[in-house]
Amino acid sequence: MTEKTTTFERKSTGYAALPINSLLRFVRGSEQFYRKGEILFLEGDPPKWLFIVKQGKVVLSKELPSSNKTIVSVRVPGDMVGEVAVFDGKPYDTDAIALTDVVVIRLLRDNFLFAIKNNPSLAEQVIADLASRLRQAQETICLLSTQRVEKRLAALLLALIGRFGTRTEEGIVLDSSFSRYDLAAMAGTTVETTVRTLSAWAQEGIIRKHRRQIVIVDFRKLAQIAREP
Repeated sequence: MTEKTTTFERKSTGYAALPINSLLRFVRGSEQFYRKGEILFLEGDPPKWLFIVKQGKVVLSKELPSSNKTIVSVRVPGDMVGEVAVFDGKPYDTDAIALTDVVVIRLLRDNFLFAIKNNPSLAEQVIADLASRLRQAQETICLLSTQRVEKRLAALLLALIGRFGTRTEEGIVLDSSFSRYDLAAMAGTTVETTVRTLSAWAQEGIIRKHRRQIVIVDFRKLAQIAREP
């Protein structure tokens, strides 16, 4: 991990989800680099920092009673990391690991909360971002609790390619940073079941597997599986 302390007062940053420009005008932060696999924080750590992803991807995972881990979310540029713990003051409730090489902006919790309390318009936008995440979480819970594995995995792939897919002549290529373990954890199933399902879809011509990449060849068929009762 490397760190460079600076003051962020930028007019254009390219951030997507949160009004980062407004936030960084009021909060002093440090820009840090994490290599793939490095830890931003672990479940149970005190919530001293709020992280904002500038480049790369951060995966949030949680320990299960079975000692396995499930992936809760993947955060991309413009997303906050650790916001729940920062707001309620309790320890971080997930691990945060760099899924790729990552650049984040790290903000002290007290400074962030001060900016929110003193800028109602900024607070409203942050609340809207949190509400969107809550809605997504509720949809994920419903999917995991009521649907069969094939439907869950199809819905997951559709959601991932919507955010991390690249259209090519062969089809839509899913970012290779997602391993079979990652897909299994996010779909709430085993690696073996995930591999077996993907292999079956490859035989049917729905996807093509190339090394660590998954190429969606038949988008309509995958969407049909996701919609099946």
